[in-house]
Amino acid sequence: MGIIGQVSLLVSLLIMLGFEFSFPVIGIPSAFILLCTLTLSFLTGVIGLAVGFTYSFKSGARKAEFIALMGACIIPIALVQVTLGLQNISFAEVNDLTTNDENYPMFNQSREYRLATRSVLPVWNVLKIKHSVISHPNLQTVMVSLDCETTERKVNSTFHYLGWPRSFADRTANLIEAKASWAIGRRVNDFLVRLTPSGKDVCMIDLRSASRHDRRDLGMNLLLIDRFMARFTTEFTKEHERLCKTFPKKSERSTL
Repeated sequence: MGIIGQVSLLVSLLIMLGFEFSFPVIGIPSAFILLCTLTLSFLTGVIGLAVGFTYSFKSGARKAEFIALMGACIIPIALVQVTLGLQNISFAEVNDLTTNDENYPMFNQSREYRLATRSVLPVWNVLKIKHSVISHPNLQTVMVSLDCETTERKVNSTFHYLGWPRSFADRTANLIEAKASWAIGRRVNDFLVRLTPSGKDVCMIDLRSASRHDRRDLGMNLLLIDRFMARFTTEFTKEHERLCKTFPKKSERSTL
């Protein structure tokens, strides 16, 4: 049990820290491998802790060492839950998500140009799906009571905070593109924000997150959009509070 726990623990940590780890499946689906090793490590840890507290060891030091090792086997799955959230992992046939599937924002470059090509073994073709733009399950076009110029600054502030570098901006079309990732690394998705003026001091926001492949994104695009909106809401709140101090009556209308 100790050997199984050590191996699954090390494999999980190596995948999490390795260059090949990527929740959007690219090449060998390391996300699937990670989920398997996380489960094996977690189950080994739980069973090992039960055995450690009930089994009679030759010495107290040996028992403490075994309990510490089995406890460490639970750490990887806890790290994934904290950083990503196991509930965000999805095996649905999704690789391109938007808040407006009827009139979704268009990237500056075609998908074929943006597609990150990589040699993949035929055995993994079972994961391949037909590309399609799918609506976000619980988020549609967002309307804010700010002019689009101010909203654009809040979008850029959000990108800066998240560490997503801008890759393209068109002030005429009010489009802002960025390279989005859930953590520091070279695995990025294409992220697009479209701002549309709608009356005085009102701006409509549409979001789109697209994986750079034709495979299931395992919930990555949903996570990126939700992460953007969570931070953007914080930036909007800051602007709302600033307006409350400067223009009290006008800012009373500002809602997200």
